[in-house]
Amino acid sequence: MLPDGDNPRCPSLAPLLHPPRRKYLFGGIGVFILILGVMLAVYLITSSGNDESFVLDRTPLFAGRNNLAQNLENLVKDDLTLVNLNSDLTNDTIFGYTNCSHCNTDFLRLKKGQVGSQFWVARSGCDNSTRVSNAITQLDVINRMIKNYSDYLQLVRSSNDLEDAYENKKLGSLMFVDGGQSIMNSTAFLRFFYDFGVRAMTLGSGCNDSILMNYIEENNNLTDFGKLCIGEMNRLGMMIDIQGLSTPVQEQILNISRAPVLISNTAAFMINNYPGNVDDGTLNLLKNNSGLLMITFDAPSLANGDNVTISDVVKHLNHISETIGFDNIAIGGNYDSIYKKPQDLENVSDFPKLFKELKNLKNSNWTADNLDKLAGLNFKRFFKDVEKARTQ
Repeated sequence: MLPDGDNPRCPSLAPLLHPPRRKYLFGGIGVFILILGVMLAVYLITSSGNDESFVLDRTPLFAGRNNLAQNLENLVKDDLTLVNLNSDLTNDTIFGYTNCSHCNTDFLRLKKGQVGSQFWVARSGCDNSTRVSNAITQLDVINRMIKNYSDYLQLVRSSNDLEDAYENKKLGSLMFVDGGQSIMNSTAFLRFFYDFGVRAMTLGSGCNDSILMNYIEENNNLTDFGKLCIGEMNRLGMMIDIQGLSTPVQEQILNISRAPVLISNTAAFMINNYPGNVDDGTLNLLKNNSGLLMITFDAPSLANGDNVTISDVVKHLNHISETIGFDNIAIGGNYDSIYKKPQDLENVSDFPKLFKELKNLKNSNWTADNLDKLAGLNFKRFFKDVEKARTQ
């Protein structure tokens, strides 16, 4: 009788009972390579440096200044029951473009614009009787708005809150006071604002009355009180915005502040020599300070004439990045305050258009990583650095 292995009708069971080790070895390697390939593909898809995904799909956009609070005060006397911010207000009888050409905000358009967080600005008045009350009234309406729309808005008091808001799929809301005249020559107001939740303040007044400027600067020099403000804001961890101050005073602050400094609403003076735009010397000091320039969408700051477009914003961003690199630039916007906007950047839903424009530039240094920095990573770093300076 033939052994089983020699019987053509009864093939040997040895390969089944004792499979070759080489087969298992190559099979295991194949599975490992497959798993590794899947992990690599997932990383490439979700990585912040992925050129294939759109920047605002992977990086929360910090959209800078928004003056909705001032319009709520002026148009409805801060009565939030008179407006539904969850609706599209484009054609609203009060907040629509026909009645209010500088009204550009509602929550539907913010979501369409993929805004992850921003400054809600409380603008200080220029009259002696309103310089404080306007700021406090607008801070109050911002606070009530955040509470009334808590399903979408989340107050941000720290850089950790910024990350929590994104994880909660809410718009991170930072309070911002615009106008150094609001502190009435007393650092007590700084502490009051900070305790209320304010995390940034513009020291310049933006007023024609030079008396209101003399708190912080006088004859192109930082006053003693101005120096005291810088030290106290550093101690509190409040962001210092030097927008609107004279160039010499901006440079003095950049040299003495131990925390990074903000210029919240500006463009490149070398591209358009408009008042308030920043020259290359100040840009380099801002870089040395690890500060942040937030590009404005105010058309007169960007170019002369009526035909200002999104390409003019790109020109300024290119000049700034070529001068100081990509680590100190962010989006400023300044919607609900500016009357003339660049074509294709008409309201808060249009932010993605700018990033698509930058991404599609040929022979450009706007890589995926640099677009991520512009969108939100630079502001996140800046916020953390301001907080760190409190302990120095």
